[in-house]
Amino acid sequence: MDSRFALYLIPPYDVAEPIAKVHSMLYRQFGFKAANRFQVHMTIKGFFKKIPGPIEPLLEKLNEVLLNQRSISVEFNGFNIDEVGFGFDMSRFMGKPNQVLFDFRSQVVEVIKPYIASDCDFVERDLGSVFRAHITLAFRDVPASMYDYVFQYIKGAQLPSGTFLARNIHFLEFFSEDWTGLWWQTLTWHLLKVWQLNDPEERK
Repeated sequence: MDSRFALYLIPPYDVAEPIAKVHSMLYRQFGFKAANRFQVHMTIKGFFKKIPGPIEPLLEKLNEVLLNQRSISVEFNGFNIDEVGFGFDMSRFMGKPNQVLFDFRSQVVEVIKPYIASDCDFVERDLGSVFRAHITLAFRDVPASMYDYVFQYIKGAQLPSGTFLARNIHFLEFFSEDWTGLWWQTLTWHLLKVWQLNDPEERK
């Protein structure tokens, strides 16, 4: 089956758990499946089709960046809402754009770019627009007409807030039967590699 790859920042357990519960409840109560097919994550590099050849050279290049990268402080800043779905806005820290996060994302993208196939169907969507750091609550299969209703429903959830230290990075391979269409309906994935960014306290 044709595959795509992605690199995600994974929140710590106490942050991820309540979001995972929302994903599960939206599936159970409304039948919204798309967000529940993923890990709870913040996308650093979204789906890309890789050039032919083994994955190891790319993983070695990522090692060079990630093994020397300090953990990143991130903050919940209300909701990010668009025509695809909605989730938490993670783009700012202490009232300003989170430049540390943006610079980290740029580094990762530069490493991955040479390994992206010329016919990758996600290049324009992922790299052709401004990076908007977020953690998804629901997307793709939620009708825009139901946004307000769903928002009201999830207000009863114990949603995370404040800041957390982002340390966990996952690299995944995704599979779908229809990458050019409703890919989220048949999406599965396999975790290929994990990194834990350096804790600032460990670098003193």
